[in-house]
Formats: sequence, structure tokens, C-alpha cells
Amino acid sequence: MHVTRRSFVDRMLKGSVLSLAFTVGGTQVLLTPKEARAQEIPLRHLDAAQVRILERLAETILPGSPQHGLAHFIDHQLGVDPCDALLIAKYFQVRPPYKDFYAAGLKIAAAKAQQLSGKPIAEMNASQMQAAVREISKPDAVIDGFPLGLFYICLRSDAVDVTYGTPQGFERLNVPYLEHIKPPEGWNG
Repeated sequence: MHVTRRSFVDRMLKGSVLSLAFTVGGTQVLLTPKEARAQEIPLRHLDAAQVRILERLAETILPGSPQHGLAHFIDHQLGVDPCDALLIAKYFQVRPPYKDFYAAGLKIAAAKAQQLSGKPIAEMNASQMQAAVREISKPDAVIDGFPLGLFYICLRSDAVDVTYGTPQGFERLNVPYLEHIKPPEGWNG
């Protein structure tokens, strides 16, 4: 079945929730990305170093997004058929496999950040991270042919979807949720 963001939201209206199938002890369980993170479900496509970079960048781009399970969401989506992926990269027509795009983006973003600060991303302070993200976010940021600016847009959009893509997320922003399709309560905690 081909899944689009629109059909996904439509399925949510029919009683399912934004739960992703994670394998735990050989059994598939449905969890939100936030629940998967809280339960420390092992990641299958991102390694520990990539997750540290992703979460450091994401925390700078959209504070709180790592706690909402951004790494688990991206990791899960890297393992689905590209036609069914909910990653924004799909809608920017990034060529699958998306795992290659995210791996390259994380590696190049970390190298760029280190070049700017002289420190590995894990050792950078908040202002150094903000300066690095400003450079990475430039639309014309291309390094060795890789569209780093596009990677930033994808990571930021995925973070926004996971963190604020629900009525509860809009409420946290103190913004009225004017749905055209209303998702069920509690899909992302």
C-alpha cells in the first residue's frame, strides 16, 4: 500500500494512532516515537554516533524535538519502503535510499560544525551550535556536491512534524489548531 502524509492522517481519523511498528524481543509493538525513545527501543538504521549528532543538531534547530522521539521516527522511516516513508525528504524528491541522505547529511553537518568551531559537535556550546546551524541552514549550502541546506530543511521539517504536528503540539505553541483533518487525541504524547 502506498502511504502519503494525507492518507496517513486519514487513517488516523479512522481510529488508528501515529504509532509505528517497532520490534521488541522479536515481537512487533506499536509505539509513538516518543514512547519508543522513552522505552529505549534499539535503533536499526542510525548508529550511536549519528544519533548524537542528529539529536544535538535537532535540539539546536527545534528545542525538545529529541525528547519527542525524532531519532526513533527517522530511524523507523529509514527502514520502510521509500514509497511509504513519511520523511519530508520524500516530498523534496530526495533519491532513495533515504538512509544514505541522512547519513551523509549528519556526517557533513558535523564536519562543517567542527570546521567552524574547531571542536567536535559534542563539545560545542550553545552559541557555537547556533552558529553552525546558521551556516548549515543556508539554502545554498552545498559541500562536495551534497545539498546541506536541503538536509537542514528536511531535518527541521521532520522535527516540527514529530514535535508539533498534532492538536497538542499546537496547544503547546498557544496556537489554535484549525484542522482540515483532525487526528485522534494523544498520538504523540
